Amino acid sequence: MEKEQALVKGNIFKTDTKSLIGGVIMGIVFVIACQITGQIDDMLPTGKMGMYLINGTVWAFFTALITLIYKQPGGIIAAEVEALVSVSYSPLWVSFIFANGIGTIWVSIIAAKYDMTKWSHHILAQAGVCILGNIIVGIGMLFIFGIPVNVAIIETLITIGVTWPLATILTKKVYEAVKKSGLVK
Repeated sequence: MEKEQALVKGNIFKTDTKSLIGGVIMGIVFVIACQITGQIDDMLPTGKMGMYLINGTVWAFFTALITLIYKQPGGIIAAEVEALVSVSYSPLWVSFIFANGIGTIWVSIIAAKYDMTKWSHHILAQAGVCILGNIIVGIGMLFIFGIPVNVAIIETLITIGVTWPLATILTKKVYEAVKKSGLVK
């Protein structure tokens, strides 16, 4: 068991064909999930105000999960595939490129330091994804949409407050299930 954890912990890169192809395929699944949840958010009052709470949770979940499973460069491939496809549906796509990239790199750093078996590991991993990612998107809202600073701050804080705990729970539970199934070594 310790030997298995030592193999998982400390390694940021996984460049086998399975991980690279998995990153691309999961990037496509990531895009589809974000498209669907973005449409759902658009129908809700919070979405009409610019707070994509369901979409943000799914985004943070996939950013972390794909990185935990496929490491790098699979995580960055999936994250940036999603960000580049967002050109077709959001003027914030430029900020998504940076938010997705920073999120997946953050998760890699945390996963290299910790074995991702405790809640605190997942809370810390999602802290970087949700806080850093949503700050970047908030800055994008300021410059691209020209919204007032106080509105951007409030929307960003609400989005972080909702997405961080939900994405943490989803990521931990799904990652544990994937590890238990033997798909991740």
